[in-house]
Amino acid sequence: MISDNTNASIDDKYQVEVGNWDKDGFIVLRGFFNQLETENVNQFIDNVWHSRAISQSPVTIDTYLESPKYKRILLSSASNEARLHPYKINDLFMEHAEIRRLILDERLRLILSRLLDGEPIVCNSLNFEFGSQQGNHCDTLYMPPRKRNKMLVSWIALDPVDANNGPVRYYPGSHKIPAYRFKNGKINAVASEMPEFDAYMRNQLDIRGISEQAFTAQRGDVLIWHAQLLHGGTPILDESRLRRSLVTHYFRKQDYLHHFLRIRKSETGGFYFRRKHPHVT
Repeated sequence: MISDNTNASIDDKYQVEVGNWDKDGFIVLRGFFNQLETENVNQFIDNVWHSRAISQSPVTIDTYLESPKYKRILLSSASNEARLHPYKINDLFMEHAEIRRLILDERLRLILSRLLDGEPIVCNSLNFEFGSQQGNHCDTLYMPPRKRNKMLVSWIALDPVDANNGPVRYYPGSHKIPAYRFKNGKINAVASEMPEFDAYMRNQLDIRGISEQAFTAQRGDVLIWHAQLLHGGTPILDESRLRRSLVTHYFRKQDYLHHFLRIRKSETGGFYFRRKHPHVT
């Protein structure tokens, strides 16, 4: 939880727009990263694509998102054509300082640590060039933290975002909805039971009068959301436009000290997990 004094210090020091974290489950940091910082990441992704065939990298890519052609493959084997459709590159942070530099920026870590009540540690990163168009979900379905609610997500805009190029949609206050329990008693997603999850969340949104919002942004804006905030991707209305972004999931370091052999310290002083890359399908 951020205290009123912390809200003021963040706003004064970083000139950001800070929402009510406890009430809404998200905050917005306007103009947090400058154009050079965001363009460096965009140029880096171009270089990753151009050198992928000779890189020998274990990095994977999820191609043709939300379509029947979806497949997870090694980035080194991805075709040029696959880049023209929605995709996400998984966990570049484990291999490349260029990504770690942004997602473990010292100023960002300060804010994350206050929201988590502890040192953040990167557990996952995703690079997009188009909107995901993903269905509504909570991130704890796929990576529940060891300590309840002690995970959050940063979404960094690397391009301007408006209603036409697939902005993120989110539901303010939905983080207060009790987590859906699958038949096994856990909150981890069970594919065959996802229709029940969807119905539960729709009912809860109606009961609580929670409406969808879309996050429009300029380059360098950052949206940070709570582990349980319901969100997804809106349809891409203009397929000719990029909507580059960098998404990062953070746990709280103190909850994972038993994984000390996997914890690495970055060049910026922050921490991240070094683990196996996702398996290809």
